Amino acid sequence: MTEIRYKISTQAPHEKQVAFIKSPAKRKVIVAGRRGGKTTGVAILAADMFMKGRRILEAAPTQDQTERFWEVVKDYFEEPIDAGFIYKNETKRLLELPNGGRLRTKTAWDADSLRGDYADLLILDEFADMDVDAWDKVGAPMLLDNDGDAIFIGTPKRRNHFFRMYQQAIGDDTGRWGAWHFTSYDNPHLSKQALDEITKDMTQSAYKQEIMAEFLEGEGQVFRNINACMGAELHPKVEKHQGHRIVAGVDWAKQHDYTAISVGCADCRQELAKDRFNKIDYHFQRRRIEALVNKYNINTLLVELNSIGEPNFEEMQRSGLPVSGFTTTAASKPPLIENLALALEKQEWQFQSDSVWTGELEAYEMKTSSNTGRPSYSAPEGMHDDTVIARALMLRAATTGRIEVVENPFYK
Repeated sequence: MTEIRYKISTQAPHEKQVAFIKSPAKRKVIVAGRRGGKTTGVAILAADMFMKGRRILEAAPTQDQTERFWEVVKDYFEEPIDAGFIYKNETKRLLELPNGGRLRTKTAWDADSLRGDYADLLILDEFADMDVDAWDKVGAPMLLDNDGDAIFIGTPKRRNHFFRMYQQAIGDDTGRWGAWHFTSYDNPHLSKQALDEITKDMTQSAYKQEIMAEFLEGEGQVFRNINACMGAELHPKVEKHQGHRIVAGVDWAKQHDYTAISVGCADCRQELAKDRFNKIDYHFQRRRIEALVNKYNINTLLVELNSIGEPNFEEMQRSGLPVSGFTTTAASKPPLIENLALALEKQEWQFQSDSVWTGELEAYEMKTSSNTGRPSYSAPEGMHDDTVIARALMLRAATTGRIEVVENPFYK
């Protein structure tokens, strides 16, 4: 059997590339600045799978965008191709091996152009510029037969579906999804001269997006000035807040969503603690919350009553906890959310920094009804808003005290 030798790169992968190359995650979301090394890093991973007989499909919105990946991969295999060990079709941008290995690049401005194929590894390049259907309706189904892997790479384009997927990957705690972020400056092989050329004549917003790989605010963004309000101490001493009015907000969930609780000091106007968990029996959820009540001497615990919130509320009342209820409706939700938005805008509160909790704030959307003209607030489809609601309830408890206490028939 002939051993095929090929070069992977003239340069060793840099630290950020090694992290996602070695990760076992089935879904990898890679957000990087221009020339940060996302394409070459993914090409290394793809070349290795190709040599092992796997089917690789790389797709990008335009031919120019697929060209970079194609040229990098061809360069890796130049000698085996010339020796006839690897079949190459330049027109189809296709490489094939006798062991079944297949590597192909396709343009995917129209998601339907990917239909009819299947892959062990699907790479969606510049995913921010793609139609979301390229993954939801076309890409995901083509991986079903072999439980294939998917990689999403790109530079941000405000807070569109690529941003939402990145936040989904950050929030995943199963190990199936992974998220990586790096800037153009994180590529040690990119010279200062090249960086100066890239950044020349860029606006500040373009620099943040294209070089620093920041997701800039979109038109539907609800919360602004978020980063300026993430300065709360992560592990504050309880004694510092002794005698202060301590409040908390709770948003309930069990299976698919998360129960989230935010604890804050109404006097100091800062978040003291937070917790987020799911797939835990409600009895243990209540005990977990009760532990926080006792630790911080919480005066008011404002919990959402919708759905499973009401029976939990009743049990907490039976336990003697200082609980109040809030029913979320189309009329009550906007003021709740807008109160939090205003506090952030004016930097009236400081919250604890956390990538998941901050990500939910950044992704939160407002939509205006074409029929009524009224605003509605929610997380984007497929994402969570549990931490947003928990913080909004905590802030409402802090600004209004014990409110909307629901009479419990148990005590009548």
